[in-house]
Amino acid sequence: MVISPDKGDGFPPPATAGTVLPPSSPTTRSPNNNLADSPGGLAATGSDTVLATAGYDHTIKLWQVGTALCFKTFQHPDSQVNDLAISPDRKSVAAAGFQHVRIYDVQGSGQSPAVNFEGLTKNVTCIGFNRDGQWMFSGGEDDNARIWDLRTNATQKVFQTHSSPITCATLHPNNTELIIADQSGTIHLWNLKNDKTEQLIPDQSGTVPIQDVAIDPSGKFLAAVNNKGDCYIWTLDGGNGEEIRLSPFHRLKAHSRYALTCCFSPDSSLVADLHCSGQRWVWSAAFTGDSQYIITASSDNLARLWSLETARTEREYNGHQKPVTCVAYRDPSILY
Repeated sequence: MVISPDKGDGFPPPATAGTVLPPSSPTTRSPNNNLADSPGGLAATGSDTVLATAGYDHTIKLWQVGTALCFKTFQHPDSQVNDLAISPDRKSVAAAGFQHVRIYDVQGSGQSPAVNFEGLTKNVTCIGFNRDGQWMFSGGEDDNARIWDLRTNATQKVFQTHSSPITCATLHPNNTELIIADQSGTIHLWNLKNDKTEQLIPDQSGTVPIQDVAIDPSGKFLAAVNNKGDCYIWTLDGGNGEEIRLSPFHRLKAHSRYALTCCFSPDSSLVADLHCSGQRWVWSAAFTGDSQYIITASSDNLARLWSLETARTEREYNGHQKPVTCVAYRDPSILY
């Protein structure tokens, strides 16, 4: 299947840049100005809530969300960190780097990784856990997406784009479809049960790399951003054994140039897309479980906690010596 959402293809005209509100009945997000009382667990630490950041200084840092204190640092000497993921039980944090994936024990006292995935030839650009934490996915510049069995620490499945490095990937909440995007501008839908794949090309005007893809927690929306600053949103139907059907829903010019990443809020009411703001690149973001805050990682060596109600910075996480390129967050309310 190839969908090319240019004018007349079902996408409405581009909208004003900014936050997008999908056409669902959004969850009401009541104001909460007390971080300690937030239902997202912003005052919690340890096994209750995990906030991790990493980047070019070869370290992974774990933070107390409410106090902005770093309580643990893992050394990652092999390379910069390209992506982070936290396991569903919040006991492990995985890091993607050059030619490897490392998994660290959040609750342990050691700094060495508990698990190493080797045999990769280039940068690993994206990683993630499945819902029950029994396997992981990864994608990288070697044109391959892999499924890793965490019970054996071995590769279980491999998908090849054959000609284009993988920039990003996200797992559908049904844990059956892996959405993969690459530098050629193609989005691949890989069914992990029957190994069938479909392709989606948002912009056929040329080779326009997809920078990030995201699926909302309800599994109803797919978003993608590219390096022209375009953000596309599709509605999703099917799944759970049925073929997924995509329908163009919304296209907007999110930025005048270059969008870097996108993510949905846990209540599925908002999608955030990030880019370069002045001299500062905002590389990564994660919503808190209550959908009232968003945490960003940027090239000025800081991670920040923003209130969606006030659009103000509530906390700064200061400790990295070089640009922070990735952030991951998980609390008990996040079940996907």
